[in-house]
Amino acid sequence: MNRLTKTTIPLVAVLSLCNFTANAATVSLDYTLPTPDAAGVLAPTSTTGTVGLNVIGNDYGGSPQSKSPWDTTIYEATGKYNSVYGGATATYLFSVDQTEFSLMWGSPDDYNTLEFFNDGGSVFSIVGTAVGPPISFGFVNVSVTDLVFDKVVFSTQDDSFEYAKLAPVPIPAAAWLFGSGLLGLIGIARRNKNS
Repeated sequence: MNRLTKTTIPLVAVLSLCNFTANAATVSLDYTLPTPDAAGVLAPTSTTGTVGLNVIGNDYGGSPQSKSPWDTTIYEATGKYNSVYGGATATYLFSVDQTEFSLMWGSPDDYNTLEFFNDGGSVFSIVGTAVGPPISFGFVNVSVTDLVFDKVVFSTQDDSFEYAKLAPVPIPAAAWLFGSGLLGLIGIARRNKNS
């Protein structure tokens, strides 16, 4: 095996593995009305404080209040959403690393925070005002990509953080298989070198 190949294989292996640990998130926004999930919104792994699950309609009965992201749409009477009330959190833990996360964020406010973690450390967060004011629809579809995470926390300091249409996307198994294959090639190359 020539010298160029001996240095190229380990370099490609290291770069491919680093690609999956980078945390330079890309945030995309869309105001297209989605279709509600018939089964409702994915329940969080854990919560603190008051969190309403699969709520239908607005909740203006007390304080804090909750406004449906489906309000003023054709799904106002049927669209389900989760609502994290003031001072509460909703946490989603994943057994495998995720690379994308999307949601329908209802009436984004400066007191709503979506924070991503990987291996116990915070890797990215976004506040409601960063996704801009909703254009009279009461919602914005937010997609966070180019990020590796294993935990997402929804939190709010006032009223509520309403959301629907959660869609986490795990790292493809093929990526790990590719990285393992490259490491195997490195091992074979070293074994042949030592023989």
